[in-house]
Amino acid sequence: MSAPPTRNGAEHEAVSFDGVWLTDREPGELLGARRVVVHVRDSDPIVFDEVASRQEAIAIAERVVEAIARATTKGEWAEIDERMVRPEAIVSVDVEFAE
Repeated sequence: MSAPPTRNGAEHEAVSFDGVWLTDREPGELLGARRVVVHVRDSDPIVFDEVASRQEAIAIAERVVEAIARATTKGEWAEIDERMVRPEAIVSVDVEFAE
């Protein structure tokens, strides 16, 4: 017979069944903060933002990509963290572990 589940009382839901912890957090979420980095050809990467979770970083990265797409459609340069960048010079928008 198994023991009843126990809860850890944290902000997120985590339950233990017989010593195995189950959580509603996504894989890798417990590994730490993430940052959104825009990589520009022939330039240093631009660290756009640093947040506590992967989910938050993905949402920010999606907004950055949308802003770049809007600038491209209008034939304008994209403003990224107070820098004006030609959209065609942007290599990628990445979500990375914060160091």
